[in-house]
Parts: sequence; structure tokens; C-alpha cells
Amino acid sequence: MSRFSAKVRIVYLTLVILFTGGVFLYLLDTWGVIRLEEKLPFLASDPPRTPLSEDSQTLLEKEALEKQEEKLKEKELELQEMQERLQTRQEALQQEQQKLDEAREGLKEARKQLERESEARQTRDEKIQQMAQRLGAMPPDDAVAIVRGWSNVDVVDVFVQMERNAEEAGEQSIVPFLITKLPRERASLITTLMMDAVAERMPAPESSTEPTSP
Repeated sequence: MSRFSAKVRIVYLTLVILFTGGVFLYLLDTWGVIRLEEKLPFLASDPPRTPLSEDSQTLLEKEALEKQEEKLKEKELELQEMQERLQTRQEALQQEQQKLDEAREGLKEARKQLERESEARQTRDEKIQQMAQRLGAMPPDDAVAIVRGWSNVDVVDVFVQMERNAEEAGEQSIVPFLITKLPRERASLITTLMMDAVAERMPAPESSTEPTSP
């Protein structure tokens, strides 16, 4: 009976030692001191992988290269689309810039034209003033002899200026007398044109806002 008890005691102690050792190894694995998966492969979560053959490795590399080529093609397509959009935008901007340049040139030419017209008008006004003074200072017959070869527009402008000069000087204008020395038809036409010219230069009458009495 004592011999049987000794065997039981040995088995019990062996189990206690194994259990204690297992707990100790588990704690060491938990703390990261040792890796039981490396020592005991059956404890690993994934089964151990067998090394790939050369054909399998080549196939995987080929698939990886094909995927990279597909990605590169996609990037190239994206870049090409971006370039096309940028090209279209650049062409539109160039057209807008061309329109702006043309408009700027048009404004510049219009400004030059206005300046030329203003200079020409100023030069004509100066000549009209000079001729009005000359005609007013010479005998009427000589003045009529000079204006006979002028156009009706020039005659009207000079005569209107002569009347304005006489009015500013407080003198009697000789224009009506000069008109009587012209041929009858031309004298009538000159008179009508002078009346129109004077009417155009007169300021428009202001409209009355006061209510009219009944």
C-alpha cells in the first residue's frame, strides 16, 4: 500500500511540475521573452508555409509587374486627359487674349481718329477765324470776289464767325450786305444754311416743370 502511494505521489508531483512549467512558459510567451510559435510550430495560428518554387515565384513577379504596368497606363491616361484639358484651356485663353488685343487696338485707333478729327477741327476753326477777320477788314466787293470760289459750307462757316465777331465787338455785321452781292439762288441757300447752323449751335430750351394755369 505504501508502494502504491509513492507512485501516486510521483505522478502527482510530475503533473504539478509540468503544469507549473507550462504556466511559466505561457507567461514568458505572453511577456515576449520567448516565442513558442517558433519553437513549437503546431502552436502557430497559421500553418507553416512551404517555400515557393521558382516557377511560382516567377509567376508572382510577372503578375506584380503587370499590375504595375496597368497602374502606369492609368496614370498616363490621366496625364493625357489633363494635358488635353490644359491645351483646350490654353487655346481658349489665347483666343480671349487675341480678342482683348484687337479691342485694345480698336480703342487705340479710335482715340487716334478722335485726336486727328479734333486737331483737324481746331485747325479749321483757326482758319475760319483768320478768314473771317480778313474778310471783315477788306472792302465788300473784294470779300465777295474771294468767297465766290468757296464751297457753301466754307462760306456759311466764315459768315457765321464774322457775325459772331461783330456781335462780340458790338459792331454792325456786314454779312447781310455781302450776301446781297451773291447770286440770288446762292444767296438764298447761304441764308438758309446759316439759319440752320445758328439753330444747331443754340442751346436747347429747358422744359418748364411748372403746371399751367387753367
